[in-house]
Amino acid sequence: MQKGDETMEVRDSSPDIALMLQVRADDAGAFEELHRRYQRRVLGFFYGMCGNAQAAADLCQETFLRAWKVRRRYRATGSFVGYLFGIARMIWLESRRTARRSPQCVDTAQTAWEFADDPVRAPDACAARREAAEAILLALENLPEEQRMVFVMRALDGLSLEDIAAALDCPVNTVRSRKILAIKKVRHLLSSVFATRADRCL
Repeated sequence: MQKGDETMEVRDSSPDIALMLQVRADDAGAFEELHRRYQRRVLGFFYGMCGNAQAAADLCQETFLRAWKVRRRYRATGSFVGYLFGIARMIWLESRRTARRSPQCVDTAQTAWEFADDPVRAPDACAARREAAEAILLALENLPEEQRMVFVMRALDGLSLEDIAAALDCPVNTVRSRKILAIKKVRHLLSSVFATRADRCL
């Protein structure tokens, strides 16, 4: 590692960065902690992209396997979140190129966001949650892929615009534009879906 890289890494005292530097030195325990912290968010990203729980779980596992395999190439030149989701993005694009598949049909039996039935809730409330989950995922399927990535990372995973820009390797202004377009389209699609369902009930 060159001196310039060393200086750049020392400037970031993020706990996640510190853990990833330990991972780079083959610390499996540090990697397990990062997996515990981010597994759910990465799973949510893939579920938002494909709408299929099993596929999301497989892609999430592949993301962390890839992060471990390339650990010795890691450089702490940005946020860990941006780095990890950058790997997730590559895994997603690779899966698309390899399988030539479009987002799968909505799977509401299992979801990364726990839209499953809750025994404490009334049946009507559970049904409403499932309906909302299905509508959101259907709306996401109709977004262009780049906008869908931004929407999922921002609205569902809570990433900052800067972290998304790092993950997608594009300017922050581009992320901001995609986010605005995605929100407008999702709102329009959701209003159309619920209006149609309301008409059927009349």
